[in-house]
Amino acid sequence: MTTPERYEEWLDFYFGRTGDRHAAWSLYWGFSAPPALCADLFAATLDRSGSDLDAFTDGEVAVGLDALLFGNLGDMPHKLFGTGVTEPQRLAILRSFLPLYRDCLARRSPPVLGHLDEGKGHPLEYPTYMLWDVTPFDAMARKDEARTDVLLGVLDAALRLPNAACVESALHGLGHWSGPTRPRAVATIDGWLASRPEVRPELFHYARAARTGCIR
Repeated sequence: MTTPERYEEWLDFYFGRTGDRHAAWSLYWGFSAPPALCADLFAATLDRSGSDLDAFTDGEVAVGLDALLFGNLGDMPHKLFGTGVTEPQRLAILRSFLPLYRDCLARRSPPVLGHLDEGKGHPLEYPTYMLWDVTPFDAMARKDEARTDVLLGVLDAALRLPNAACVESALHGLGHWSGPTRPRAVATIDGWLASRPEVRPELFHYARAARTGCIR
């Protein structure tokens, strides 16, 4: 079980040391804690990202998300799906991506479309657009039916958000699903298309491409 002191230490370790991606590579990213504690800290961070990350700049949040979600700065994603973490904890981790989208990325990421190269270099553009293209959480989640159910719920909810970058992010992730889970991804996209949301035409075109897997 985590404590407020450990949580503050965790936040400072991942978000308070640098807002520069280049400088981040010179730092050590192995947070000293057992996997079960890391799982609780991770889920708490994403669950409370709409408030607890307000103390950090967009650059600091982007670097912290790189380290926590993508595994290119340390091995946190693999640690969370390795030994010492319970399945309920893993499901809680996957559920926590929804408040990350809803309370943090939808509010802080610019509403630009990455596949059209509309970005202006905002630090959160890359982690939002490439979230499910880069993070191993996607593949790990789709190895188990209950995890797949949770992740589909997160992505379906992200499709309903008002920020176009978050909608594109969810479509991007679903477009890369393959194998036995692909029909469920296509059904999720089709359900969103059938709801006729008020979004840019470019997102409808992207959704149609995503349901065939022809996306970038």
